Amino acid sequence: MTGGGFGGCIVALLRPEKVDEVIAAVNAEYPVRFGLAADCYVCHARDGAGKV
Repeated sequence: MTGGGFGGCIVALLRPEKVDEVIAAVNAEYPVRFGLAADCYVCHARDGAGKV
């Protein structure tokens, strides 16, 4: 868990082929358990900081 909001926040490191499956599971279960809609954001790792 990360963040300090009422609904919490997670960072999940997933294999690319599992992303859609996990998002579907979160969107199905989170509202049932917490009464709130989930927001899912997919990010991709990139090279570190560099000169622009």
